Amino acid sequence: MAEAVDGLQDLSLTWSGRALDVGHIEAELGKLRYLAAGEPAGGEGFALRTSLLNMVVYTQHEEGASHASRVIEDLASHHPSRAIVIVAQQSDEESHIEAQLAAHCHITQEEHSVCCEEICLRVSGRAASHLHSLIVPLLVPDLPVHIWWSEPLPDDPHLILSLMESADHVIIDSARFAHQLQGLVHLAPLTEKVPQPMFGDLNWNRLTPLRELFQRQRQVADIRHHLSTVQSVEVRYAGNGPEVGAQAFLFLAWLAQELGWDTRSVAGRGKDHIVVRYYEQKIDIYIKPVPYPTVEDGTIVSLKIACEAEARSALLTMSRTADPHHVIVRVEHMDEVGEDHLRIEPMEISGMLMREIDRPIRDPEFTRVLRAAIPLINAASA
Repeated sequence: MAEAVDGLQDLSLTWSGRALDVGHIEAELGKLRYLAAGEPAGGEGFALRTSLLNMVVYTQHEEGASHASRVIEDLASHHPSRAIVIVAQQSDEESHIEAQLAAHCHITQEEHSVCCEEICLRVSGRAASHLHSLIVPLLVPDLPVHIWWSEPLPDDPHLILSLMESADHVIIDSARFAHQLQGLVHLAPLTEKVPQPMFGDLNWNRLTPLRELFQRQRQVADIRHHLSTVQSVEVRYAGNGPEVGAQAFLFLAWLAQELGWDTRSVAGRGKDHIVVRYYEQKIDIYIKPVPYPTVEDGTIVSLKIACEAEARSALLTMSRTADPHHVIVRVEHMDEVGEDHLRIEPMEISGMLMREIDRPIRDPEFTRVLRAAIPLINAASA
């Protein structure tokens, strides 16, 4: 079926069965590309498949598959891909596999239809525990493989480890973990199991505006020279319950790396107070929840850095207002107060995925931050 939508052609064709026939899937995808050119299969017209990458999405729910499909379509014009969306329901029952195919096509200036392809696999029964053998034949050879794991990490890591064997890049979202800090602790060993993949976290990408604001302040002379005399840091995050969000610890681990703090010898003073060292200096870190209903639980809503040495002191704060996209940056220094009001735009899932895809392969940034965060999490949990 072909249907023109806003100058594009949205094409879908469905095939289902109890066995995965890779040749059949490839043939049907070929038909879709011909249909995009307005020709019957085998006609003179054609639609170019311009995949730049393989995107494998793992979910356990139909809602997750629908959401992934929308995101993939958003990415299509900038990051055309062979996308494989897996809806997996594990059980000891007989294996059952259904495949649904779609082409997301755009008309180029040369009036060619350029398509990326989406394969949605609904896998249930025993086959849902052995996805690697299903996916590998469907990958476009010689293109990078990005895995977007949109679910909490499983208790048994076998499934994700098997998918990692063919991956160049594994993307998770620690905000989706059932227990965010425990999920980070379980994730850290996976980064060492298979040396090949690069890891990324969409929740880490959500911290980009806050990290950029800090780096901007770091360049200001009035605050820059004080950052070697940090006495305390307070991070407040949205939440009412005992569960601490991953963002707080990821940001603190990054801050520690930026400022040269020692995260290997961390002392716990309770669930909301830990102490790190900068040479002989102790730095008190406080992590506190605050009611803030307009953002997701775990989102950082304020940061306060107090610096003091001898007669010099400075205070840097960055706080969301009632409007979560409005941030006040305040610097108190030498009896002077400076204040900036800034707006930070929310990051959509498609935008965060683009950032991840555009990162150089083998960029270890998130892995470094994750490993630095584990001692902080363990100290707070002791």
